[in-house]
Amino acid sequence: MDFEQRITGMMKEAMKSKDKPRLEALRAMKAVILTERTKDSSEMTDERAIQAITSYRKKMEGAIVQYREAGRDDLADPIVVEVQVADELLPQRLTEDELTAMIDKIIADSGAVAPSDMGKVMGPLMKQTAGRADGNLAKKIVMQRLGAG
Repeated sequence: MDFEQRITGMMKEAMKSKDKPRLEALRAMKAVILTERTKDSSEMTDERAIQAITSYRKKMEGAIVQYREAGRDDLADPIVVEVQVADELLPQRLTEDELTAMIDKIIADSGAVAPSDMGKVMGPLMKQTAGRADGNLAKKIVMQRLGAG
């Protein structure tokens, strides 16, 4: 079952159980994928869909923080549901230890030794993790490993 079919199935379940917040969150995820599909004529792969949902999730986390700081919990609460649904859809996130182990292996394989070699590590790492790792955390670990942190 592909990514979009999975969302459609989850939408049907939400409709049957009359879970309106979840249904709205799933509709938002479907809209993100449809928007991504219209950006260019290339095939809509699961990887592209995951990348779009990952990006959307990151934006929604920022929106939650902003709404909470402004005292608008009424606007933040539906977005919390969207983040939770995105977490269900996205591949399991890597732990910091798993991420560190991957980084160490890539550093060893690529021969990276200095902060200027960061691109040698980050490129392959982001391809391998494909939405399963926080880019900021990865960058921080790479910088520490390469002596810049």
